[in-house]
Amino acid sequence: MQRLDRSAGATEQFPRPKEDIRGGLFIAPYEGESPCDIAVVFDGDGHIGYVDECPEDRDIDGILWQRWGGTQTGPLQWSEHYPDRQRAVMERPHRCGRCTGEPDRDERGMLWLLNANQEAQANLTFPRDILTATPAMCRECADRALRACRVLQAGFIALRVPETELVGVKGTLYSPTSPPQADRFVRFGDDAIHRVVARQLMLELRDAELDEDTLSPPSHGGRAPTAVPGPVWGWQ
Repeated sequence: MQRLDRSAGATEQFPRPKEDIRGGLFIAPYEGESPCDIAVVFDGDGHIGYVDECPEDRDIDGILWQRWGGTQTGPLQWSEHYPDRQRAVMERPHRCGRCTGEPDRDERGMLWLLNANQEAQANLTFPRDILTATPAMCRECADRALRACRVLQAGFIALRVPETELVGVKGTLYSPTSPPQADRFVRFGDDAIHRVVARQLMLELRDAELDEDTLSPPSHGGRAPTAVPGPVWGWQ
């Protein structure tokens, strides 16, 4: 599959949550939102589709996406991604995954914030390529995430990324002869792309460099980190 380039002149219409997104996390679903239970069927070419498929179920490349329904009610599910909203900020031009504003950028590249424990921090060497479903961030939202997210407070790395490429999707891979396989990464050029219900766009961060200057762990003044659940920003 040839991935279509929508970077030039893109004007993404973001599906806004009901509340001010600056107070929450744009890519996170609400408690009242959940995946729809839809039967998946194979066609004569061995490609999958929904029994009641509509045009909105596929992206511009013809990839089938997980359909969600429900209402924007209840608390945000910080560790999850709402597929349509994750896809909106991961497409080019990249947007901050928290507020959908412009990501922070300097001469080294765009800002990414990922969780990384001490072992990962000790073993990682840079520059390096990193595969992730995590969107870029602006400086203000990155600072807020470090204050609110217990996972990041336990360990994080900030990166500067000069180049990115959308390389595939992660989702449920179907087979006519075996049970579905969840959380499978499928590249755009793989024929299996016609048998996956995508849940996340996957991005490769090229020549990522460690940024040790922009962000620092928040000071809690002797207090324990906040008990409010935070987004799990990770490799995939």
